[in-house]
Amino acid sequence: MSYMKSGCANRWTTREFESETKSGHLRVIDWIDFEEEFQKDFLLLDAEAAAVNTLETSTYFQGKRSVNDYLDAFKDLKDLIEDLGYTDPKTIVIKFCRGLDC
Repeated sequence: MSYMKSGCANRWTTREFESETKSGHLRVIDWIDFEEEFQKDFLLLDAEAAAVNTLETSTYFQGKRSVNDYLDAFKDLKDLIEDLGYTDPKTIVIKFCRGLDC
């Protein structure tokens, strides 16, 4: 878990370590536990459906977040954008601008 230092992987390990601090032990005891927890949290059964649900609705919009926080969260959507097949940079920029709160 020490290699998981950015994006959603970093947030996941942070939650795991915070849980360890509160409970006094890790939820993940061995490699098999780690693999199960990792798959539960990171591998979606239908990645394309998840991408559509996120990027074709307003759930990713900036809302009350700062522009910097929105930008960071949008960067985390990179995998979802790829799952939907958005390869044209103009399309990605349009999606980003659509979510900005003017």
